[in-house]
Amino acid sequence: MQDIANTWIFCIHTGSSNPVSWRCRGYCISFSSWIGMENEFPDEVLKSVFPLLDGKDLVFCMLVCRQWREIAKDDYFWKCICSRKWPSICKQPPSDTNYQKLYLTFSQPQITQNLPVPRLTFGDLVFYIDMWLEGSLIFSQAISGCTLRAGLQCAPRGIPDILAAHLKSLDCILMLEVEPKLSIPMGPTINVSVLAHRKDSNKMACIINKSTFDYIDSNAARALAYEYLRFSPGHPFISDIRAWMSLLFLYKGNNIIEVFGIELDFCDAARSETEILWLLDMLDWK
Repeated sequence: MQDIANTWIFCIHTGSSNPVSWRCRGYCISFSSWIGMENEFPDEVLKSVFPLLDGKDLVFCMLVCRQWREIAKDDYFWKCICSRKWPSICKQPPSDTNYQKLYLTFSQPQITQNLPVPRLTFGDLVFYIDMWLEGSLIFSQAISGCTLRAGLQCAPRGIPDILAAHLKSLDCILMLEVEPKLSIPMGPTINVSVLAHRKDSNKMACIINKSTFDYIDSNAARALAYEYLRFSPGHPFISDIRAWMSLLFLYKGNNIIEVFGIELDFCDAARSETEILWLLDMLDWK
């Protein structure tokens, strides 16, 4: 019977003027001539076919003419559709269930909505970044959010293709050129801390607290450290989102790397500028 319905709907969609016929389960069903839209189908025909349709086709049928729309409004046909899509809800439906509304509400693909303009801007932010090599301070700067957002002005020659492609991506990249460059031996422990200050409320938040660069991505020539973000109690269901700090370097030989840049990112949850600003706004500012 589903084959019959599919063939019938196909003829309606294509507007074919040829005689309609199809075969199902050994029976041949046919119309000797096309019944135009100006000549209504018998209600009994429509009521026999509509229960066999899926929701998308029944929606199309409601657009054909007034007769089809009035018949397709019968919630029985939508119950047939819902019983195939969500069988359990028809066994014990909520009171006053409208199956048409149920289908139209929950069967549509979710539409991605754009985030509203964030309350926070990079101009409101200052980042305090400190790094230690085996306990000795090797880098300490207060960096404005706008400077970090501007990124590297000129990448050095010889960086890996993976890193070069990343620098050209459409993601919001928070990156700073390290000048003078840092020559660091491979092996000793390097720790990093990042605090942030927001000027609009004069509050501070901890982004990274003495995390260790314990992973080196040799293909991209970067060392990585991370920390799980601490969010405001006003957002109790947000968790397991990390802040990543990367050291961007070139190999100089003799087990020495030369750090030319640092990057802060939140790729677990935020890549665009708007997403990052909303994420930062939800931190536990104190």
